[in-house]
This record gives sequence, structure tokens and C-alpha cells, in this order.
Amino acid sequence: KRVAKRAKSGYTYRVKINYVDEYGIKQTYSKSGFETKKEARAHGVEIEHELQTKGVLQKDTLKTLNDCFLESMELEKNSLSRNTIIHYNDVFKNHVKSQRIAQIPINRINYTMLQTHFNQLKTLGKSLVTAQKIIFNRAFRHALKCGYIQNNPMHDIKVSYKERNVETHVLTYDELENAISCFLDMRGNFNKYSYCIATYCGYYLGLRISEILALEKTDFDFENNVVTISKKLESRHLKKSEMYLTENMKTKASKAVLPLPAPLKTILLEWFAFDPYDLVCCDESGDFIHEFAFGRACKKIGNKLGFYFHPHCLRQTYITNIVQSGCDIKTASKLARHSNTQTTLDVYTHTNEEAKKNAINKVFGNIDTKNAPNLKVFN
Repeated sequence: KRVAKRAKSGYTYRVKINYVDEYGIKQTYSKSGFETKKEARAHGVEIEHELQTKGVLQKDTLKTLNDCFLESMELEKNSLSRNTIIHYNDVFKNHVKSQRIAQIPINRINYTMLQTHFNQLKTLGKSLVTAQKIIFNRAFRHALKCGYIQNNPMHDIKVSYKERNVETHVLTYDELENAISCFLDMRGNFNKYSYCIATYCGYYLGLRISEILALEKTDFDFENNVVTISKKLESRHLKKSEMYLTENMKTKASKAVLPLPAPLKTILLEWFAFDPYDLVCCDESGDFIHEFAFGRACKKIGNKLGFYFHPHCLRQTYITNIVQSGCDIKTASKLARHSNTQTTLDVYTHTNEEAKKNAINKVFGNIDTKNAPNLKVFN
């Protein structure tokens, strides 16, 4: 529908189209300022074609990438864990918000601008680059849903980053016991025992540190030899007095009932007789232990023993040991409480140098150089 309207310089024309959107709601598209009927007619045909082929119209907007990211976080905050929200907001505030590309209307950002931006991040670490890509993706997906853009240019973006020099370390049993010995040499009788128990729980159950520090005695069923994982300690960026338990786990698969290994059962039976509190790992007052405090203690011990030791190494060691034992990947993924088996394959099947040597020796035989075959062909 074209409507003529008198302007100071004469008549101009306005295009007005009534349509029903994807939600069944009546909408009106209107744009004025066309000097001729021909221009108005051509624009009207273009809009009608867009409606027929895509079912939606791209809206004129001044919404920036920053605006779209913040809107998406507000809408989806109930489906994200607190730690995830904190992490994304920190990266957004410190690395994205002030960038020029994040301050222009999102419908003006194209592939070239985006790829140029991410090419400039190649000197940063994998975690930071990946987080920025997630933030950009969230913003563009939100803009697409709102009709601010017609396609998501992030689909074709390639990222590169600086590889970390420190490799994930898979602990041997001797290294585990050496770490336990170092914990026992620490000051504070009760706390050092809690740190030992936390280390054993990580090694034998493959739990995340937030899950270990949330364990209660009632989670363990010694009669049926199982442990229920259903909560975690919310402690990141919180003072000790503000920490709390939550059932909002990392994924749905995080909640599970796991078999209780016999060595850990023996250790815990002795510990439970000594520990007067409901928490399995706590301080001398029965209060929560902050994950950062345990992480610092692990790092200090790792430096002393000469290898990279972080609480998450215990989880990675657990999964690696399960996979290397010959367990099928589906069962290993269930024990790891991953949402899919690919995560188990991609992230946690790390091997140490001794395991690599054993694998080669198993295939080709352990050849001693003194008894190597005499290849006369080279004489």
C-alpha cells in the first residue's frame, strides 16, 4: 500500500504493509520519504519478497553488539550457572566492551570486520579467545532472534590463539602419595587432613573441586558402596562468609550416583570417625574451604615436587585412568558425568610419557639396543 503525503517540497510517498509475524501477531511495516511512486513501489515489492521468503523483516536498529550481549544475558540468566555468568561478564567488561566493533550497530558488522578483530587476538590464550567468541556468538544469535540481522556472520569466523606451554599432568599413584605427604607436612592439623581427603576424592571419584568441597557424609552409602553427586559449593568471587551449596550443577549429567572405590571407602571410614562435622572436607570450625585456598596449596606442592599440580588434574587423571584401563568410552563418559562422549575424548584422555612408552612396547616389543637385530644390509 502506497500513501501520498505532502511535504514542503511537494508530495512524497510512504510504503505501508500489514502482515502477521511468526508468532501470529499482526504487525505493520511503514517507511516514508520516497519522492516517486516508482521508488515506493520498488521498495514495497522488496519488503513483500523478504516477508514471503524469510517470514520476518530485519528491523532498523541502533542496537550495538554490547547491547545485544547484555540483553541475551539478562534473558537467559536463569539457565546459566553463576560461575558462567561471572566469567562471561568479566571477559566482556575487560576485553570486549571497549572495542570499537562492539560499539557500532550490530547490523553494520560484517564478516571482514569480525575476522579482522579475531585475527588480532592470536597472541592471547585459548580460554580468553574462546570466551570472546562465545560472547560475540551470543550477541549475534540474540540479534537474529530479534530481527536486527538476517544472518549470523560468526558461523564462518576462524580463531587462533597462543598455545599454553604447560601441559596437563596426569598423576601417577606415586605422585599422588607424594602430594599427600606434602599436605601432611603443612601447618594446621585439621585443615591439612581435609586437603588430603579432598585430593583422594578427586583422584578416586573424578569430581570437580566445587563438587568435592560440597560433599557431605550423608552423600556416601557405605552399605551399597555408592556416592551421590547432587550439589556443588558456590565460592568463586565470594567471601568465605558468603559461600553456599547449590544444586545448580554445570550440566544435567553432573548429577549422578557413582560407584565408591574400595580404597577410598577405607580412607573415608577412618576419616568420618575422626571428623565431627557433616561436611567431608571443611576447616577446623566445620566451615567451607574456599576452592582458591585449596588451589593455591596444590600449586605450591606442585612447585615443590616439580610438576604442574592443579585440583582439576585429579579429575583429568581419573578419566585418563578409566579410559586407559580398557573401559569403553560410553561408560567412561558416564563416570566422568559428561554430556557427550566427544568431551571425554577431546579433553580428558591425556596420557603421560610412561603410558606412551608402554603402548609402543606392547605393540612392537621392548627392544633392548644391545640385543637389537643385526641389520647387515647397512654394513
